[in-house]
Amino acid sequence: MTPVNVTSSDAKPAGTFKQLASATYDGLLVTAVLMLITALLQIYTHGEALTFRSIGAAEYVYRAALVVSIAYYFGSCWTRRGQTLGMKAWHLTLISASGGKLKWRQSAIRLLIATPMYLCAISGVLLLMAKRITGWPTLVFLMPLLISFGFNTLTKSGTLHDRWSGTRMTATTKLKPSPNVQP
Repeated sequence: MTPVNVTSSDAKPAGTFKQLASATYDGLLVTAVLMLITALLQIYTHGEALTFRSIGAAEYVYRAALVVSIAYYFGSCWTRRGQTLGMKAWHLTLISASGGKLKWRQSAIRLLIATPMYLCAISGVLLLMAKRITGWPTLVFLMPLLISFGFNTLTKSGTLHDRWSGTRMTATTKLKPSPNVQP
């Protein structure tokens, strides 16, 4: 797979809908990977839940493995290609503010800032779906993400996690085949 070349001069900012759709796609993918890791480790406990009671202090290793797998997925995708699978599907690329590839430090900062915002929003939606909360209190859970993307919409300078990590989400164009090339 070849990296997408986007320079700062031809980078078009990504739209909010595409960014959220890409995040949803990646969220589903990461959930599936975490479920696979958990299922493989449940072989050790003969199908029992991975709790302190069933595996002892190894529960902390299990939780750390889940966190590391998430960080590795996003970090390696962002630093190598500038795209996760969800971003590739929605034709988005993440570049540094200077237009180059991201560094691991930028990936870590972006992940540390964006994760609480997305988890808060997901919690609010799940609580609403479970009818634990209704109406406007849901906005309290959605507020961090709404503020971040609202800031992006109003200022056109990126979401809060883009600004604080020194990155930019850009829209990539689909490459059209040249009319001179024969299949």
